[in-house]
Amino acid sequence: MIFRKLPTSSACPDVSWFKKLPLPSGRSFICTGRQKMRLDQIERVNGEGQVVNIARELGTDKQNVQDLQNSIKIRGVLVDVQPPYVGTNYKAQDGFSRLEAIQGLGLEFWVVNVVKPKKGFTWTDVSTEIGLGANNHPPSKSATRGDFTKALSRWIVNQEQQPTQGQCIDWMNDIQHCFSQEVVSNIVRKALQVQSAKSSVESVDSKSVITKVRQELGHIADTTDILAFNISGNDTYYKRAAFDVLKSISNPKKSDRLGVGYTKDIPAEQMTVIREEGLNQARIINELFETAFQLRMKKGDSFKLLDIRYMMPQIIDVETSLIPVE
Repeated sequence: MIFRKLPTSSACPDVSWFKKLPLPSGRSFICTGRQKMRLDQIERVNGEGQVVNIARELGTDKQNVQDLQNSIKIRGVLVDVQPPYVGTNYKAQDGFSRLEAIQGLGLEFWVVNVVKPKKGFTWTDVSTEIGLGANNHPPSKSATRGDFTKALSRWIVNQEQQPTQGQCIDWMNDIQHCFSQEVVSNIVRKALQVQSAKSSVESVDSKSVITKVRQELGHIADTTDILAFNISGNDTYYKRAAFDVLKSISNPKKSDRLGVGYTKDIPAEQMTVIREEGLNQARIINELFETAFQLRMKKGDSFKLLDIRYMMPQIIDVETSLIPVE
């Protein structure tokens, strides 16, 4: 790996830094050149403000974005791999994580490969091929089996006739990957069974959820506490979330709460089921809280949610029986 430091924290790499790299080409696209481009010209989001990374089953990885930012700040620009791909229509085709990381560092320009579809291919074909095949290098996050399965499934349902297994294997092998042929065959078998194949998922975190809520529901008062719940979390997460709600209730600066659920690392096909399971978990916790509330009403001030009355005797030769808590 060859890194080159930026001369200043706000500088842009020079096109000449990548001169040893040939202009890329693929089954579905050609590269018309390599140039500096303003980041605000590159379209990465749809009309709803969602990052449109269709090649990724689970959207853009936020941790990978942070890793890329750290890599650029500490080691510099990786110049022996291709820069991000942007279409002649100014839509990002690949490098979503890098572009987000670069923009997050406050930079205005970056070097990109400008591409367009070959005759007979669509922008979706281009995005899929580049998005899956252009990330087999650090610190990028390589396309996963799930990414390939999702993309291949989408390609299958867009064909006029159901492709054969052999045709699907050829499609896989036309894109750069590091899978064995046994894995390729497994991906193809799974993709041929997938029915819900046209949807991808945007990767979000609690911070981006809260930002989205404030943007869309601009009337929310400052006294409203927006609570983002990862409804795909495990049982331990839900218990912690319930405690977070209790802390919010005890906050005198917050008179109201607005809960918003989101998922993490859940494919589109499973979204409905996971959301239903999350709402059911919330109902269980609410029922437990209601039971505790009724008991509090009955017992009054003597009720304690965590009522620890004894300590376990643990000091050898000193403590022999339960120790009352005063």
